[in-house]
Amino acid sequence: MEVYSKEQVVGTRIDLKRTNPLHFNTEGITSQKETDPVESFSDVLFNVVNQANQLQQNADDLEQKMIVSPEEVNVHEVMIASEKARLSITFLKSITEKALKAYNDIMMLR
Repeated sequence: MEVYSKEQVVGTRIDLKRTNPLHFNTEGITSQKETDPVESFSDVLFNVVNQANQLQQNADDLEQKMIVSPEEVNVHEVMIASEKARLSITFLKSITEKALKAYNDIMMLR
C-alpha cells in the first residue's frame, strides 16, 4: 500500500490510482468493457441436468462395483454417492417445479 506525503494530500483534489481496469476514470468511463458472464437459464438448467445425471451414473457404477467385488469399494463411498445423486435429483425436481409454477403464474397475468 502506497502512503501519500503531506504535499500530495494538501488541497481539494487527490488523484487516485486505479487498481482495477473496470474502475471508472475521471470521465466516468471504464477502460475495459466487461463481457456478460451470465449464462442463459437454459444453459444453466442443461448443466444442472448433466451434473445430476453424472452423479446418478457414478452412484450406479459404485453400486454395481460393490455387488461384483465388495472388497474394492467402501460401503461409505457408495452411500455418499447415492445420497449426492438423490439430493441433486430432488433439488433439480424442485427447481423445475418452481420454474414451471413461475411460468404458469406469468401466463395467468395476461
